Amino acid sequence: MKFDTILEYQSIDQELLALESEFAKSKERTAYVAAKSKLEAATDTVNKLSQEAADLLANYNKLTARAEELKARLDEFDGILEGVADVNEADYYVKQIAAISDEIAALERDASRDNERIDGIAADYKKTWEQGIKASEVYKAALATFNKYYAETQPKVKELKTKLAELKKSVPAEFMEAYESLRAAKKMPAFVRYNVEAGTCGRCFMEVSADTRSKLRNPGDYAECPNCRRILFIPEN
Repeated sequence: MKFDTILEYQSIDQELLALESEFAKSKERTAYVAAKSKLEAATDTVNKLSQEAADLLANYNKLTARAEELKARLDEFDGILEGVADVNEADYYVKQIAAISDEIAALERDASRDNERIDGIAADYKKTWEQGIKASEVYKAALATFNKYYAETQPKVKELKTKLAELKKSVPAEFMEAYESLRAAKKMPAFVRYNVEAGTCGRCFMEVSADTRSKLRNPGDYAECPNCRRILFIPEN
């Protein structure tokens, strides 16, 4: 019969879809995904904290080096005012000393701030690391359970896929093309019976147009539903 192979294909494929949906919603997979997400989050946080600490340490070293450089310059002004008689010259040195002193103070404040943040990062890092260890243990247990469940379900999935691959060879190309397009659009089942007496689709139950009805008169006829785009057909027996 014209529709036998595509209907058998559809039936098996729907069974496969049901299995895949059950697998996706299973407690084993849900627990595995959640555990993996927590472990990845902890790992990501540890990496970010490490990078922030490295950046802060580099900046801290830069600030302290600059402060030491300025202190050395400030030492050069030590006692310089004692031999200066010109007021303008003295004022110049005073301003230079004040500017350097202000910059040193600002650098030390910034360095102190960075140092405090580094201490805070160390505490956060330790806490997150401990969380990561626990998350890793939970993840390993969830992964083992998930792998066991996966191994138990795959033989049936493989069996159905093998059947589909074999059946596909016998399905008319135009039917398979229409079926795969509808499947991708999540319109399942793709092939449905046409209600001849009511003139309606067997899936969306909407009345079809006169043009579509004209294509669906005899057993073996088929046409696209103008409403849901599924393939309507009239059985040959």
